[in-house]
Order: sequence, then C-alpha cells, then structure tokens
Amino acid sequence: MLRFHMMVKKNVLKDISFTAESGQTVALVGHTGSGKSSIINLMMRFYEFERGEILIDGKSIKRYPMEELRAKTGLVLQDSFMFYGTIKDNIRLHNKLITDREILEAAQFVQADRFINTLADKYDHKVIERGAAFSSGQRQLISFARTVVTNPQILVLDEATANIDTETESLIQTGLRNMRQGRTTIAIAHRLSTIKDADLILVLRKGSIIERGTHEELLEHGGVYHSMYQLQNSGMELEELG
Repeated sequence: MLRFHMMVKKNVLKDISFTAESGQTVALVGHTGSGKSSIINLMMRFYEFERGEILIDGKSIKRYPMEELRAKTGLVLQDSFMFYGTIKDNIRLHNKLITDREILEAAQFVQADRFINTLADKYDHKVIERGAAFSSGQRQLISFARTVVTNPQILVLDEATANIDTETESLIQTGLRNMRQGRTTIAIAHRLSTIKDADLILVLRKGSIIERGTHEELLEHGGVYHSMYQLQNSGMELEELG
C-alpha cells in the first residue's frame, strides 16, 4: 500500500497540495506553463525545493536514497527514447536481473506484444535510428513494457498519450489501464478523454490549482475544465484557452 502526498511552494508553484491514496490516479491538466511539469520535476527530484513537503507513505522523498526513489517510480514521457539493440534490450535497459520471461509478460500486460509478434524476429528485432522504423504508438508501447517490467509502486505519466497514432490508440488505452492497476498514478494529460476515470483531476493555471474534482464533478461545475473539454471535443487545442 502506498500513499502519496504533496504540499509545496517553489517558484512558479503556489500552495500546491493534494494526496493520492494507494492505487488512485491523480491527473494534472492545464495549458502550457501552468505548472504541471514543475510538479513532476519536483516529485522525481530533478529539482530540489525548500518550502513544503512531498511524502511517500508519510516519509519525505528527501529521506529516500535516490536509487530507492527511482525504483519506486516508473516515468513514462511523451517522447519515448530507444537505443540501438533489440526490442528485448530496450525493455530490459541493461538490467541483467530482468529475465526474458518477465520481458514477455510485461509486453503482454501492456499490449506491446500485439505488434511485436508481427515482426519477423519478434523480441530480437533490431532497433535502429532511435526506433524510427516504429510508429510513435509502437515506441510508446515498448516504453510501457520497459516501465512495468520493474514493477514500480508509483506511475508518473508525462503526457504519455500526446503523440500516439490512430493505428495503436486502442492498444495504448488498454495498456494504460493495465499499467495503472494497483498503482498510484500521477498523470499529466493532454487528451482529457484519457483521464475521465481519474480519482482526482487538478486544473492548474499559473502555478495554482484553480479547480479539483472528478471528471463528472468538473463538467457539472461548468468552469475551466468544462471549457477545456468542450474545446477538445470541437477539435481545438488546450493552449487556445489561454
């Protein structure tokens, strides 16, 4: 069981406070520059902070050795990186303790096996030019497998569905749902349709939380989130909200 709590002030962030209970999903939404990435950067300790606290199971993240904190947290970025080698190598990431069976199970769990098994060499398929031969969705599915194979307690999804293609969209959505099962998840979301089932949605503007609630509660409220959702459904971008 894992409980995540954040209450911090730093530069662009102002009185940010929220809690994610074990297995819950908290989604962060807002236009560019609202503070979403700053929250993720502080969580991952890419930056330090002096005022406030970030707790995991009641313990400050500053008291966790960096290696232990990284082991607890699985980070999926918008643009997944791949290196020269096999698909298997890219999922294992030089961790020799990860077995071929664990790689296979992770890929199956997030639906990556659906396209890997169509390749002639399957998991031994060579990755060249940073995975340029794969679609953005296929690269993201491999990134999902890479994340879950280490069995992290916390998932941090930084616009993980922003660049997916229509060919793999349904696989991505299923993979995301499977990844989140039993894990505490903090997700920056560009596509609001992907976080409708989040336990808590935080709407940020200029470093402050201006709305919070579930998808249904925020739509009923008729505020900023409602406008964002309507804009996306009409094919416009969040940044146009200003």
